[in-house]
Amino acid sequence: MDNAVTSVDFDRMLNGLDRIYSEFARACGLSDCAYWMLVDISTADEDVAVSQLTSEWFYSKQTINSAIKTLTARGLATLEFAEGSRKNKVVCLTDEGRRFAEHYALPAVKAEQRAFGALEPWEQREIMRLVGKFSHVLNEECEAFKQQIAAESQVEKQEEGETCDS
Repeated sequence: MDNAVTSVDFDRMLNGLDRIYSEFARACGLSDCAYWMLVDISTADEDVAVSQLTSEWFYSKQTINSAIKTLTARGLATLEFAEGSRKNKVVCLTDEGRRFAEHYALPAVKAEQRAFGALEPWEQREIMRLVGKFSHVLNEECEAFKQQIAAESQVEKQEEGETCDS
């Protein structure tokens, strides 16, 4: 009897985790990305550079900017130029945003901390190691796949050019 876990089993588990986090976001009345931006900003000790958010989260710049725009439109955050800069922007929570985060986002963060704390320290390290390794290898596979698709597309364009020249 084979008890191997399939990649589809793993995908389902990850999808289940995504659903849980989406439920946290939905409870706040926010998109997933806006929720994560709220969490990040509310747990930071200072203003957060937009460039930091775009480099540390796996969302497109457009998605992050849209999420920040949502937070500012709701009066939860402000977006300003970083001190001494006319290019780099920082985002911080307003007083209303801090109250909102304390009521909605931070309890979810604490729930996550309790769930992670239910694991033994060695289990915490192991889950981080294994998911990190999986993520690294999967990213390498994705990059190789994108290169393969790009090469195939280039060949198709060359072949189309040759048939047009005939």
